[in-house]
Amino acid sequence: MSENNLEAKARQYWLWVTRPEYYLDENGRDREDLDPASGIDSDGWWTCHRDTKRGDLVFLWRTSPKKDIGYLIQSESDAYSIADDNTHGWDYACDYQVLYKFKIPLTIKEIRNDPYLEDWGALRGNFQRSNFKIPPTHWTRLNPLLSLNNVDYLNYLEHIQDRPIAHNIKLEEDLEEVLVKNLSVLTKFGYDLELYLDPTRQISGRQFICKGNGGRIDLLCSDKNNNRLVIIELKINKAGQNTFGQISNYVGWVQDRIAGGRSVVGLVISRGYDLKFESALKITDKIRQLDINTLVHRNINFAN
Repeated sequence: MSENNLEAKARQYWLWVTRPEYYLDENGRDREDLDPASGIDSDGWWTCHRDTKRGDLVFLWRTSPKKDIGYLIQSESDAYSIADDNTHGWDYACDYQVLYKFKIPLTIKEIRNDPYLEDWGALRGNFQRSNFKIPPTHWTRLNPLLSLNNVDYLNYLEHIQDRPIAHNIKLEEDLEEVLVKNLSVLTKFGYDLELYLDPTRQISGRQFICKGNGGRIDLLCSDKNNNRLVIIELKINKAGQNTFGQISNYVGWVQDRIAGGRSVVGLVISRGYDLKFESALKITDKIRQLDINTLVHRNINFAN
């Protein structure tokens, strides 16, 4: 593939730096939800630079003990502010999708051995910040290096860069669009929903930003049945442990910031779930899961 073909117009390239607690599981293995082949949905958001745009491509740099580029990621959204009263120093986040896990990652030694990358700011700074913009010249150099030990990677990259947004991201957006227009499909499951509207800021409950905590609630709804708030999280893949943690965080945030004494529950709509999610469900009655394939209404099949 030519260098020109590796550059997608209007796209930006980034390096996100992450510590082992975010890329390894409790047993010290690569997190299963960061592997697209696992079929488990990854976390909903990641801290990013304020200039990050929807469709940007990202390499994930793993700090010690790995010290390598392990994943290719795509941003699902423009950066949005999560700054509030958090103590983490987080200012901006974006939703993301892991596209590709490198079977053989690109190590720090291999990067340092390439003279064309000597002037790369991230390398010279020893990857000491949380994110770096990758200039196109360095992007087009890093990709062939990654392909040396991942023979299918360049073909995959060319396929991805022909699209403005990854297929799974588009499917999830389509699911959200259909559900917003057909919330009554959930009536038979005990919900009588309408989108929440913030009374002060007049902000819709669709893609509702959790200031201070990070992340965006897919759909924040009011339930007319019993005056409760319902948080809906949509996953085109299987729900996993991180999905449970994500929606639990949203439930707590809404309870503290918005509910005003009303009860708050979570609803995960996904294509099944793994054993960890199933186990987590057993400890609470505030979170429920529905399978996409069960939601058929007015000839709309959410499984498509």
